[in-house]
Amino acid sequence: MDLDQEIGKRLRELRETKGFTTREAGRKIGVSNSYVSKIENGSIPSLSILQKLCNLYSVTIPFLLTNKDEAAKKVSDNWYDCIEKLKANDISPTQTLSYVETMVKIKESLNLS
Repeated sequence: MDLDQEIGKRLRELRETKGFTTREAGRKIGVSNSYVSKIENGSIPSLSILQKLCNLYSVTIPFLLTNKDEAAKKVSDNWYDCIEKLKANDISPTQTLSYVETMVKIKESLNLS
């Protein structure tokens, strides 16, 4: 499978994961459903359309090109938003883990389940 088809396949999987039809995805980014279908079948869109699709599906362009953020597509939008807020506030993964561990200890000490 060539790169164009691989990108199209990933976009189709992302659309289906989000529960969108080609019509819904197209409407949300301002293109026809047939254009979304063409992209999913290997026609490469303009970069602006590709970026709109990535934004709609909450993934990055590097994900489409390398498939290295496989885990990113599985993260729910709420978790993705949480991660973005942590990054925006310069809170490291180590700090986050420490905060979570502290919250768990507090919850356990208060017997809150």
